[in-house]
Amino acid sequence: MFEQGDGPVLVLLHGAGVDAALWKPQIDLFSKQYHVIAPNLPGHGRSAPVQSVEEMADVVRAVLQEKGIAQYAIVGLSLGGMVAIEMAGRWPDEVSHLVTVESVATVFEGAFGKELAGWAMLLFKVLPPSLFTALPASAMGAKSQDAGKYVQDAIAKMTAKNNYTVMHAASQYDGRERLPNITAKTLIMVGALNRKTHKRARKMANAISKSEFLVIPAASHIANRDAPDFFNASVLSFLS
Repeated sequence: MFEQGDGPVLVLLHGAGVDAALWKPQIDLFSKQYHVIAPNLPGHGRSAPVQSVEEMADVVRAVLQEKGIAQYAIVGLSLGGMVAIEMAGRWPDEVSHLVTVESVATVFEGAFGKELAGWAMLLFKVLPPSLFTALPASAMGAKSQDAGKYVQDAIAKMTAKNNYTVMHAASQYDGRERLPNITAKTLIMVGALNRKTHKRARKMANAISKSEFLVIPAASHIANRDAPDFFNASVLSFLS
């Protein structure tokens, strides 16, 4: 976990298969104005896995409560965005600002899709994560060299068991019922080069009362590292 800076609390939640170091291009800058907390989500780093996104939200909130924090902003990428949605929808009085990056409220809208995904995810139980490092960076959602190297290095540290657990949790999550409960000022961000997320992210923005939708130019899934200058300026402007 990274923790740095003083001021209003800003929680940064990473995506599946990586870790809190995803946010290194943001932490030093953001911590000049905010008390930045970037934990490893359950199943990543030394954090024990849990079975669902809902449980991940419980774990993150417990970390904040142990620190006596009752008010915070959240930025979450991909799986981290799902956890952020869950937190903002369940505890709306605690979350002042919500930023989701390349995230959707649910990956599969129907029961059949979720069931099929559950079976497909069994492959992650037997395939060592190191195999994925042989894939081109673009196959893992990275456009820039920095994003690609980071993702490959981070995935190589995962175990097959944890990789399966977190990917399965993400594939089964459905946070659509949480969206109308979100009262935080919200920014929904997507990478211009990963159009697969755009339609569902727009649906999510339409379901949240105080939301804005922003496309990040020249960015794919790992948008905070693909376009760090644009990302940093946009998030800081939104939070202020």
